[in-house]
Amino acid sequence: MKQHLLLTFSISFILFFGIAGAKTAQEWKSRVVYQIITDRFSRTNGDTTPCTDLGKYCGGTFKGIQSNLDYIEELGFNAIWISPVVANTDNGYHGYWAQDIYKINENFGTAEELKELIQACHERDIWVMVDVIANHMGYGDKSQLYPFNDESHYNTFRDCAEVPDWDSQGFENCWLHGLPDLNQNNPFVRETLLSWIKDFIQTYEIDGIRLDALKHVPKDFWQEFSKAAGVFTIGEVFAYDLPYLASYQGPVDSLLNFPFYSTMRYTFQNGGSMSSIEQYYGGASATWKDMSVVGNFVNNHDNARFLCNNNNVPGFKAALAFSIASVGIPTVYYGDEQGYGGCGDPGNREPLWTNMDRNHEFYQFIKTINQFRKQTEFFKHEQIQRYADNNFYAFTRGQHFFAFTNSHDFQKRTITYHNYPEGTRLCNVFHSKDCVEVKNGEFEAVLINGEVKIFSPYAPQSDEPQPEKVWKKIKNSWAESLSIGKLSSFTRIST
Repeated sequence: MKQHLLLTFSISFILFFGIAGAKTAQEWKSRVVYQIITDRFSRTNGDTTPCTDLGKYCGGTFKGIQSNLDYIEELGFNAIWISPVVANTDNGYHGYWAQDIYKINENFGTAEELKELIQACHERDIWVMVDVIANHMGYGDKSQLYPFNDESHYNTFRDCAEVPDWDSQGFENCWLHGLPDLNQNNPFVRETLLSWIKDFIQTYEIDGIRLDALKHVPKDFWQEFSKAAGVFTIGEVFAYDLPYLASYQGPVDSLLNFPFYSTMRYTFQNGGSMSSIEQYYGGASATWKDMSVVGNFVNNHDNARFLCNNNNVPGFKAALAFSIASVGIPTVYYGDEQGYGGCGDPGNREPLWTNMDRNHEFYQFIKTINQFRKQTEFFKHEQIQRYADNNFYAFTRGQHFFAFTNSHDFQKRTITYHNYPEGTRLCNVFHSKDCVEVKNGEFEAVLINGEVKIFSPYAPQSDEPQPEKVWKKIKNSWAESLSIGKLSSFTRIST
């Protein structure tokens, strides 16, 4: 009897702490996510031969990722998001055409190799997010799809391209790109998916999941699915209407932030007025249930890369820096650190193994920002707009000042609305000798050739950074009463 009670207690203890140890949305705010298409990152044997057909498998594997965790860790990322891992129908290199949800895609490796990858990540405090599909299965004979091999498991065919924008129920039942659309109202489909995701998470010790095609599945199902998963959930609603996206935060923890993506592209790629950033935050802060956990991004696997058919390097650096520095959970698409510029799918899914240069200017740029984020933990502080006009935008997070421009022309602004005591010396994270001093309650920010500047306090008259000492002084003499300068009615974004 005692042995039986001890065993029961031990199992309960493990289950309790297994659940309690799951990473929450709030904990994920400390992460910077590196998005990987497994087939395109690295091959097991280290072969760097180019891929001749991007529409088919190119050879990337779980072992390939594991062998290059140094590359990811040195770049400053502490989480990865990998593409779907289940067995797919023909040419499903991307993972979105499931054939058997209970099998691992043998093109990427074995189930044991996936476990080894995740374990190796955890040993480095790198969390793992896996892309998951519950909307549809792959192309082909439905009788060969497992476990959903009966016509009753699917909605009646209707092309999503024919559904009007206002018909949300129509989007939930249509076939996306002709893929067989699962009927989550079918009891077998629903219960199978809920049971599968729970077992999948526990078997592989996954820290979070990215949910594909959110708007094509009823919200009440996502609520149950997220609960069954028991880990952080971030969903994809491929749309730019902010209130529409925000309505899904609740059924899932977070959304990929397409309105933010659109604002970054408009401002830094197309040279649109930086007042659009002010306008975005004005609406977003009042619309998202929790903006601090939404997923910011500049590139992804579904859209042409920022540098497609253009060489706006300063604009791309500014967009990347803004997405990592601003409120939310930043995600960077693999290849951004090598300046990839692929256009439409599959051109934007290039193999990385031909270019893994750790000295590349983008690699070093992203590395610097990520290291600064980790060192200072500025993400724990609210974001306060300090200046905004057509060509210049600045905000602070805690003691750190971030300045951006959408112009290659010389930009100079006098900053009077800030939180620094008189005499504070601020130095540029990218160039330590580039410093300014707060005099008469103001300082000047100069941006040249579209550059980004991140100013952090240094002790006055010293070459050594003393951020904690200076920050304590700032908090003790908070300068919120300074003259406001260029400032909108919206200034604060809570974390």
